[in-house]
Amino acid sequence: MAAQFAPTRDSNSIQLHLSTNQPAPSVPVEIRGEIGPDAWAVRLKDITTTASRYNKVILERVWMTAAFFAVIIVPLALYQPILSAVHLKSDPTVDHAIEARAISFALLPAILLFFFVPLAVWKYIGRKQVNLMLKKWAREDGPAAKSTWTVKTPGVFSTDIILRIQLPPGVPVSGFTFSAFNASSLPSYINGPADPEADSYYYPYEKTDPDVPRMSVIGNIPLFKDEKKSYRGLEEV
Repeated sequence: MAAQFAPTRDSNSIQLHLSTNQPAPSVPVEIRGEIGPDAWAVRLKDITTTASRYNKVILERVWMTAAFFAVIIVPLALYQPILSAVHLKSDPTVDHAIEARAISFALLPAILLFFFVPLAVWKYIGRKQVNLMLKKWAREDGPAAKSTWTVKTPGVFSTDIILRIQLPPGVPVSGFTFSAFNASSLPSYINGPADPEADSYYYPYEKTDPDVPRMSVIGNIPLFKDEKKSYRGLEEV
């Protein structure tokens, strides 16, 4: 799950997947000169909150299920009343079944519009709200904002909120991410243990008088500092 929300980069942009259930990622290295960590966290929270307000997956599923059944049931349910009405207004000796069936199926576009138009308008309003927020931030930042932000709000049955940061020309995309490394993945020789009891692992010999040269370990052979100097001297010769 963490890898899903990790930033992805291409030649001139950064893409981040946002979620209300995930903590905000750290500020990308490329835009740290434009925005501080506090403002970054606040803006990402505003984006996710606003976009999620217009994203109700359960409600959308119920609404689309109702649309599916309405498309099938409504024409069938109205066929007989339409047929009876046509018979009353015309010659009852003439079969009007085809005419009534055509009228009932002509209701399909109206049914589809009834269900899909409100959903499309609702999603459009959510996208518009997010875009207005981005424009407001761009005006507040002024010339300091060199990158361009765009947000892809969730579609139907989707919870994906995607922030795309377009970098200005000449700004290289960094392949370094702070989340790529952690204390458990770094080799022990990069950062020695803070536990004083673990020091014996790196220097297994007892600490002696300060006047006695400290031994270092190469493989399993202890060498004094003076011996190491002699050894380097032999190498130079």
